[in-house]
Amino acid sequence: MSVHEIQIPKLGMDTTECEVVAWLVKLGDRVEKGAELLEVETEKANVAIEAPVAGVVTGIRVQAGDRVDVGASVGTIEA
Repeated sequence: MSVHEIQIPKLGMDTTECEVVAWLVKLGDRVEKGAELLEVETEKANVAIEAPVAGVVTGIRVQAGDRVDVGASVGTIEA
């Protein structure tokens, strides 16, 4: 089994950080690749962050209301 990081992707040319609005999954949930994991808000839009792989959510490092940098790891999925 391998562990994959859930990272905040580049969300726009000038966007360097975003705010976590809500997690749409919880620890232990099984997800498919492409499933929506959490919602983040930038200055211009709300964006759903998708699962990079299918597996089980094994880590959640940030909570709703936290501000995070683009590229930051916010959780993990064990494939």
